[in-house]
Amino acid sequence: MRSSVLMIFCIGCLGIALPARLSAQAEHVGVDHPVYSFLNRLQVRGMIEGYSRSALPLERKQVTELLRAADAASAELSAVERELLARFHDEFVAEADGTQQPVVLFATSPGDAASATFSDREKFLYRWQSENRAHSFFMEFLGSLEYRTLLADDGDANVTLGQVGGRFRGTLGGVFGYDLAATNGTASGNRSLALRDPQLRRNFTFGTLDNPFFDFSEAVISGSWEWGSVALGREKRLSGTGHSNLAVLSSNAQTFDALELRLHRGDVRFSFLHGSLLSELEMLEGGRPWYDAKYVAMHRLEADLFGALRAGVFESVIYSGREMDFAYLNPVNFYKSAEHAGGDRDNPLLGFELSSLGIPDAELYGTWLLDDVDFGRLGESWWGNKFIFQTGVTSTHLSNTDVTVEYTRINPYVYTHRLPGNQYTQHGESLGLEIPPNSDELYASVRYWFSAALWLQLEYRHRRHGRNETDAEGNVIVNHGADIYESLDYERDSEIAPFLDGPRDDTDLLTLLLRWEPWRNIIFAGQYRWRDRRSAIDGDHTDHYLSLGMWIEY
Repeated sequence: MRSSVLMIFCIGCLGIALPARLSAQAEHVGVDHPVYSFLNRLQVRGMIEGYSRSALPLERKQVTELLRAADAASAELSAVERELLARFHDEFVAEADGTQQPVVLFATSPGDAASATFSDREKFLYRWQSENRAHSFFMEFLGSLEYRTLLADDGDANVTLGQVGGRFRGTLGGVFGYDLAATNGTASGNRSLALRDPQLRRNFTFGTLDNPFFDFSEAVISGSWEWGSVALGREKRLSGTGHSNLAVLSSNAQTFDALELRLHRGDVRFSFLHGSLLSELEMLEGGRPWYDAKYVAMHRLEADLFGALRAGVFESVIYSGREMDFAYLNPVNFYKSAEHAGGDRDNPLLGFELSSLGIPDAELYGTWLLDDVDFGRLGESWWGNKFIFQTGVTSTHLSNTDVTVEYTRINPYVYTHRLPGNQYTQHGESLGLEIPPNSDELYASVRYWFSAALWLQLEYRHRRHGRNETDAEGNVIVNHGADIYESLDYERDSEIAPFLDGPRDDTDLLTLLLRWEPWRNIIFAGQYRWRDRRSAIDGDHTDHYLSLGMWIEY
């Protein structure tokens, strides 16, 4: 109770202190929106400045300003890029300027609505904006239907997923933003195939209660001003420089509630987040579910230097089993020292990021994350030197094409912790990389835009993983640091943990992704994935996965 009151008090104080300048479009743009891929391409091509994918989502007004900046360079864009810019310009800039001509179902006659649905105009169930656009309200229908099938050596499976729901978003007074999205869905077919999706696996109704139904929701309120913003709520957040995997915050785990502060001025950006996580589920007497208290705090500082280099430093800490810690509510505190001062009972991480700026049509980037380190034992295979290395290059040299090559290595025991509950997880899934500790991945992708409505992406992944050795009951016999929930046992395990030691799994994945939006807000998407897995324990297996779906945002 005290934690909730404190958080509400902090939001209230910040809200009172917000400058009165109207900025509008204070709501956030979801991390899955295709505009981010386009902005990243423009940034690498040198068409815009100041866009960073290291901390998403952005405010709607920020996306609008970046698109305005791209207008000035439109003469240097290809025909397809100009189509993309025009589409996003209508969605964001025209909405801000009041020049958008959307289809509004509740304000359109049935005959006109039917024909306008299959058009290239933005679509809403309902929308309202004040004359100066400082106040706004938008209402959309969300629906999807997806078919998934798996063809494998040990049998085939298929499942159909359907969801319906809605979204409300808008701005009040040009300063406060709000966004609520909620859907309910059902699964028909093979339940085991559906549970391969971590979002469904960790959904309480579907995954824990064993019901055929599931629901998802995100809700955020925010306050925005010229040089910063504050937000409270549940939404997808991404943090990191990678394309195939994000070491800090990825979409692998379920969303969580958090208080977030962002500040930016010129080429310098700062962000702070404190969130509430779900620990591992315990069922108490009488079937009552119980989750011990668990929190994450993180902050990052990023700066563009001399127009040539973007440098970032970040910290994160996981703590559990107690109420919120005031040391981690301080946005500028040094978490590693605070953790030591608090009795060395939490799980801090420190990391550094670098990205190139100003190289024509290319970006070099890298991340070095330190979960723990003993500088006196660098170069050894000591278990406590827990690092993540990630490096990659993206090229936009080919017309309408993005090419990315990336390598990620996660050392043994990364994200683990000696105290239960302090693993770097949210409800049993890693907050960061999808691949487990004691693994690496080589990733390559090519994305080609045929038009503003159609793109195709081919991805290749080669993964290696050294597994722990277990008995017939699944108990660990030899720990190679390969499981996020298995820290070192000093009585059982060796302190020497060579990278990729243990029974090996080698996996090759080839994925083809397709997205087609023939009419605005009506999207068709498909994915085909071939996987070849060679395991020292499980043997060799090959399977084929296919998904086809339609999404409506009206």
